[in-house]
Amino acid sequence: MTKLIAAVVTTTIVGALAYVPISAAEAAADNAALQKANADCKAQVKDYAKYNETSRYARYKMVKKCIAEAMAKK
Repeated sequence: MTKLIAAVVTTTIVGALAYVPISAAEAAADNAALQKANADCKAQVKDYAKYNETSRYARYKMVKKCIAEAMAKK
């Protein structure tokens, strides 16, 4: 029984230490990077759609994929 209690307490403490809140500066930097990636990707897809016939859903998916790739590179 004591091993079970010790395991629960250890798990709780480790879980609490693993959670690190994002500071306001990091959140602002992430938000700015996301907005820049969003604007760049929308412009890129709009230029692509000007010369290629694409549905609205396909453009949406292209922008979403482009943003995911841009944020992964960051």
